[in-house]
Amino acid sequence: MKGKCHRAGFTLVELLVASAITVVLAGIMIAIVAQVGRTWARASGGLTANQQAELALDQLARDLQSAVLRRDGRVWLAVTVQPDQSGGGDIGGSLATWSSPVRKPGAAAPGSPDSSLDLAPSSGRLEDCRFGLAGVWLRLIADVPDRNDGISGTSAPRAVAYQVVRHAVTPSAGATRTYSLFRSEVRPFADDSPARERSTFVVGHDLFAAAYNSAAGGGNLGDAGTIRRPRRDQLLANGVIDFGVRFYRPVPGTGQLVLLFPTSNTNRGFAATTDVQSLPPNPAVPAGAMSHGFPTVAEVFVRVLTAEGARQIGALEQGQLAGQTWWSVARVHSVVMTRRVVLEAAP
Repeated sequence: MKGKCHRAGFTLVELLVASAITVVLAGIMIAIVAQVGRTWARASGGLTANQQAELALDQLARDLQSAVLRRDGRVWLAVTVQPDQSGGGDIGGSLATWSSPVRKPGAAAPGSPDSSLDLAPSSGRLEDCRFGLAGVWLRLIADVPDRNDGISGTSAPRAVAYQVVRHAVTPSAGATRTYSLFRSEVRPFADDSPARERSTFVVGHDLFAAAYNSAAGGGNLGDAGTIRRPRRDQLLANGVIDFGVRFYRPVPGTGQLVLLFPTSNTNRGFAATTDVQSLPPNPAVPAGAMSHGFPTVAEVFVRVLTAEGARQIGALEQGQLAGQTWWSVARVHSVVMTRRVVLEAAP
């Protein structure tokens, strides 16, 4: 008698159930991989932003530690809360790139969530400050090692400046715009014209001199005019959307530090000079908005966008993110770093 033959296999229902389970598992795996990718991107973007902030703070600390201060009526250190950026130079920046309503807000309603100005936050913490539409414009006379005139390793006083610029990524028309911190440095001296007339030695050690505050100082590397209008090759850190500084001095007899700048939202400028009537020529700051003195301690602040933050801010500024404000995006997708620096020079 022949035995019966049984054919092994799956029913249609079993195949459908197996397929459904496979689809569900694949969906879960895809979601996990996507989440891991997003987490990695955020971590990587945060690390890059931290590196940019550290780079900026390291250079700022070196310059401030080598600042030169004198009680001779000239301005050896100055800072201005900028209502706009300098424009000019070869970086493609201009006032118009800041002023559109979909871009970084101005200083209206200081201290409000969407204002770019809060020099005296209720928390008292530097991390919670906002230093205006374009951050502060910091300039100082610093005794830093020479890099412009071939006397490597020798220190010579020269004008140095820091400012945030919203600029085109490339010189081409219609290029994407970004925010960066620029560091300008003027040659200490030169033997030949016109570099000689545009050096720190000839222009002088008064940071309110006209050549440091306009295009009249020239736009070549090492020229005094780059203090106001930095060049593209003077970029220090990318993604910097806010930059600020606080200055302190000790109370005689106690050693307790008292804040020199900024003391309130109306305190828009500071100058280290004995001439308490001096006002910066560019941008103009009313007499009542300036403070003066000789600091011994500085606290510097930078806020840097992550890669995702830069992408989202770019999309917002192009009108692609509805229902969000500039600062609501910036707060979530940026890192803040601060550093305290002792100014070693005694005026």
